[in-house]
Amino acid sequence: MNDFWIEHRYTASNYKLPHHYENTYQIVFLLAGKILYQVGEKEYQVSKGGMIVLNTLEEHTLKVLEYPYERYVIQIRPDFFQHEVKYPEVIAVFIKRPADFSHLLTVTEPVWNYLHDVIREMEKEYLNRKKYWEMYVGADLRRMFITIFRECADVLSMMKIGNGVTVAYNIMNYLNHHFAEDISVNSIAAALFLNRDYISHVFKDETGYSVMAYVISLRINRAKLLLAETDRSITDIAMECGYTDFTYFSKQFKKHTNMSPSKFRKDASQKKKDVLA
Repeated sequence: MNDFWIEHRYTASNYKLPHHYENTYQIVFLLAGKILYQVGEKEYQVSKGGMIVLNTLEEHTLKVLEYPYERYVIQIRPDFFQHEVKYPEVIAVFIKRPADFSHLLTVTEPVWNYLHDVIREMEKEYLNRKKYWEMYVGADLRRMFITIFRECADVLSMMKIGNGVTVAYNIMNYLNHHFAEDISVNSIAAALFLNRDYISHVFKDETGYSVMAYVISLRINRAKLLLAETDRSITDIAMECGYTDFTYFSKQFKKHTNMSPSKFRKDASQKKKDVLA
């Protein structure tokens, strides 16, 4: 995928979104309608002026309560976002997940109108792809997230921001690029020149994941994508996702999805047919 992706959707009826997650930062801006948005075990009623902010691998779905349903979805690669935005306080909204964290942020109508204009600018740049379009989008991302940070300060201030956010991001970024390798907490610590106990503590404290649980989630997520979108053999997919033992891969996959890889592929194929029917 590109560093940045944006989609505008307008639906008058019968919209369905299966449970899924992406390995990107994601923000959903609701323009019209009302939805019930579920992220993990949390549920939010969202109407115009509401934004849902998602970290990598946060499983989510939604139910439309009022049509027409209109929204923008923006997906951003974590390394691109950090390079363009750089502020730990802003990056934290995509990384820190304390128990009382709210994925739903709301702003006043004048601020929403301003953000809507910024979003449409980004959409134009993304679609036209003129020279330096990514730099233009980066500048708009800074405008957008600084505005969100200022307007939602009462909510975001509850997240204590320290050096741990940057450390957790660096660990997350390393895992995103190396999860299919023979990896361990020791090898991660060596690669990042950090103490293994320190990275285990910081990563869990900041993200809610243990280091290896995050690795497994990345592997299973990649396997789900390959099973649904390709006809490659399940053995080949297991190897690409970091599993040399097919039996162990199948057990891990079933543990995290409640179905075997072959059953998951069959169900994914049927869902595609149902959408096209």
